[in-house]
Amino acid sequence: MKKLFIITCLILIVVQLDAQTFQRFASSYKELNETKGGELNFRFESLGFFQNNEYVSDLVDGYTLTGAMLRPKLSYSPVDDLYLEVGAHLIKYNGKDNVVNALPWFTARYRFSERFSVVTGNLDQTSQHNLPEQLWEPERIYTDKPEAGLQFLYTGKRLNAQTWVSWEKFIQQNDPYQERFTAGITSNYCALNRSRVTLKIPFEVLFYHQGGEINSAVDGAPRPRVQTHVNLGAGLDLSVKLGQKIKSLDISWHKFGYAAQTSDSNTYPFKDGSARLLEAKLQTKHSTISLSHWKAFQFIAPKGREIYQSVSYHNTSMTDPDRVFLSAKYFWQKDIAKGARVAFQIETYLLDAPIGGLSYSYGFYLLLNSDFLLKKFN
Repeated sequence: MKKLFIITCLILIVVQLDAQTFQRFASSYKELNETKGGELNFRFESLGFFQNNEYVSDLVDGYTLTGAMLRPKLSYSPVDDLYLEVGAHLIKYNGKDNVVNALPWFTARYRFSERFSVVTGNLDQTSQHNLPEQLWEPERIYTDKPEAGLQFLYTGKRLNAQTWVSWEKFIQQNDPYQERFTAGITSNYCALNRSRVTLKIPFEVLFYHQGGEINSAVDGAPRPRVQTHVNLGAGLDLSVKLGQKIKSLDISWHKFGYAAQTSDSNTYPFKDGSARLLEAKLQTKHSTISLSHWKAFQFIAPKGREIYQSVSYHNTSMTDPDRVFLSAKYFWQKDIAKGARVAFQIETYLLDAPIGGLSYSYGFYLLLNSDFLLKKFN
């Protein structure tokens, strides 16, 4: 009976890319097929957020994030295949007088063909590179600096893939700190596409590097050690279309891995680890309801959601090698007007001993992306 259950779960595997998720909701990057050559626009992007996380765990602290992300930009397309943006990225938390992140914004995207394009400057983070939250915390969109570096994207009939490097800390000769960057590859191959059933195979790899050869030691101390951490992910995803009220049943199985790649990468207490996720989703017109089971052993994802990790990010001496818990989530969103939408989500986590207890989080979000034509050039 147990084998039959496992086989059934592996057959009914769901794709998550088209499901309603916060990652998809909060995506703001403008696609090239939405731009027109010769147009100069003022583009305004904003995301108001209220996120409250109540975690009953020694590894993860509860906290609240409330504020707004603003991106005023000038956008211009000299030709249909080239798109440029110049502006600013601003994060303001409610109750805090100063702006947390006030950074210049620049991005350039060129389309070599219908399927292949390149991005330089600030990267296209649509659906956060199609990374699952276990590897990439969705809240980073309004807590971290926007990613910047180099990115290549491929969109085909069966394969969607991208690779990128995000440079987080730039160094020059004799700087007293290390360079830092994150590099990744994600892909999704469509193995089966029928009228009501779609089967896809996702794959992810992330590298987190901290090092450099031109930085100097500080006050005679040894040069900081080089660190390289790697996460891998792969799975099977299938979507079964059902009807009008309940659009689809989505079930996914995903396997994750972690490894410290260099001998000096001992920032964390574990050199390697693994995890697996089994998740089922029901999707309606405006909502997604999901139930998942998480099982991990010594799993660490340096950029992933903290509640899934086997170590505390704030105190790496605090660990729980074996993590097993159930989670139930509800996400609702609605389009208000063109470029404007509202969303609400609530998530619960039933944690096992020795942590124990019920953790939960909820959030409300309002997004607005608008373009205003300033001038049309011939």
